[in-house]
Amino acid sequence: MSGDYWEEEVFSVPPLAALRKTNASDVFDWLELHFPFTGGKIDWRRVGGRHKHWRIDDEQLLAASASREICARIRPGSAVEHVGDGLSPYGVRFTGGEAASVTAALLEVPEHHYFLAGDRAWIVVVSFEGDLDVLDRVGTWLSSGSD
Repeated sequence: MSGDYWEEEVFSVPPLAALRKTNASDVFDWLELHFPFTGGKIDWRRVGGRHKHWRIDDEQLLAASASREICARIRPGSAVEHVGDGLSPYGVRFTGGEAASVTAALLEVPEHHYFLAGDRAWIVVVSFEGDLDVLDRVGTWLSSGSD
């Protein structure tokens, strides 16, 4: 293997291979503009709105829970954007029909994962330490000035 393992072995095979690639820095720039950060992570203590948090130490249960939260929020015809903060070589976009398999594949990569509605109505964040954070109505929180 001559290149990057994650690019060659993870992002080049189904279900990730066919996804539309995006510039991860665009999403990270948006996140940093709209959320308080501490130590490189969203500071959820300072985030208002409809935020939910779970600590799940079982990796399979964490992945299943994250997938369930993402799939429950996807509207027909809408897209989800994903970026990872460590090993993912770029961001990706996917739709509801692909959500369960794509989410499971992405969560195999050991990094913090940010899943956002294309219209930024919600965000699901999964850490490899076992944290699952969900914020609904991101636009409402952002327009309220709670930063």
